[in-house]
Amino acid sequence: MEIFNATDLSYVKSITDDIILISAKTLSYFTVINGCVLGQCLAIFGLIVNLLNIVVFVRQGLQDPVNISLLGLSVSDLASLFVHFFSNLCWTPAIMRMDLPFYPTQLMYFLVWIHVIFSRVTAGITAWITFERCVCIVCPLKIKSIVTPQRTVNVICVLYVTMCTSTIPVFYSTRAVWIFDPRRNRSILGIARITHSEYIQQIAFWINNILPITFFVFITTCTIILVKSLKKISKWKQQSAYSQNPGLISQRDTKVVRMITIISIVFIACYTPGAVLLIFILIFPELTYSGKQKNLLVVILSILVQLEGINATANFFIYFTMSSKFKRTLISLFCAYGCKMKQRLESSANKNLKN
Repeated sequence: MEIFNATDLSYVKSITDDIILISAKTLSYFTVINGCVLGQCLAIFGLIVNLLNIVVFVRQGLQDPVNISLLGLSVSDLASLFVHFFSNLCWTPAIMRMDLPFYPTQLMYFLVWIHVIFSRVTAGITAWITFERCVCIVCPLKIKSIVTPQRTVNVICVLYVTMCTSTIPVFYSTRAVWIFDPRRNRSILGIARITHSEYIQQIAFWINNILPITFFVFITTCTIILVKSLKKISKWKQQSAYSQNPGLISQRDTKVVRMITIISIVFIACYTPGAVLLIFILIFPELTYSGKQKNLLVVILSILVQLEGINATANFFIYFTMSSKFKRTLISLFCAYGCKMKQRLESSANKNLKN
C-alpha cells in the first residue's frame, strides 16, 4: 500500500487545478456546430414565427390586456433572436477570416449584452402575465379594473427602460475604439475597457442576475398557484353548482389560464439551467471569463442561449394549439394572402391574354 504525504497531495491538487476541461480546439468545433449551424436554424425559424405572432396579435386588436402582454412578449423574443442571429454570424469562421473593419468576436460582447436586455424583458413580461392570471383566479370579478390595457402598456415600458438602464454600467466601462492592427497595418474597430471596469462590470453582473432570478422565483410561485387553481376548477366543473357560482372564472378565462400556465412551465424549464449556473459561478470562481474554465463557461452559455431561443420559438406552437382565436386569425391571414395572390395572378394572366 502506498502512502501519500502532504507534499504528494499538494502536488496532485496542483495538477488537477491546471486541468482545462474544454480546450480551445474543442470550443471552436462546438461553437461552429452549436452556434453557426443549430443556433442559426433556430434563430431564423424563431424570427419567422414571432413575426407571425406579432401580425396575429395586432390583427386581433389591442383592447385585451392579454393580447398586449403576448404582443410585448413576441416583440422581446423577436429582438432577442435577431441579436442572437448576428451573434452567431460573429462566430462563423468565414466571417472571422474576412478582412472586416472591426473585430467580430470583440464587438459580439455588445451583442451579448443587448441580447441580455431583451431576454430579461421576456422574463419580466412572463412574470407580469402569470401575475395577471393569478389575479384573474383570486379576483375574477375585479380583473378588468385591476389589470387594464393602459396599465399593461405601462408595465411593459417600465420593464424595457429598467433593463436598458441596468446595462448602462457595462456600456460605460467597455467602449468601441479604433485599435491599430500591425498585421493589417491599419486601425480596426474593437473594444477597450476603462480603469476599474472589472468592478463596474461585477456590479452590472449582479444587477442583471438578481433581476432574472427574482422574476424566475416569482414566475415559479405564480405557476404553482395556477396549476393548483386549474385542479380546483376541474373539480368544480364536475359539480352542478359550478354554473350557478358567479365568483368563478369563465370558460374563456380558464382556457387562457391553461395557456399561460404552459407558457410559464416552458419558461421555467428553459431558464432553470441559467439559475443553476449562477450558483455554480458563486461556488467555483474558476468558472468565469477570467478563470481557467472560461471555455467551459462559453460552452454552457451558448447552450443556455439556445434554450432561450427554444422558449421564444415554442410560444407560437402553444398559441396555435391552445388558442382557437389565434388559430382562426392565423388561418384567415393566410387565406386572405392566398386570395390576393390568386387575384393578382388571374389579373396578370388576363392582361397577357389581351396583349
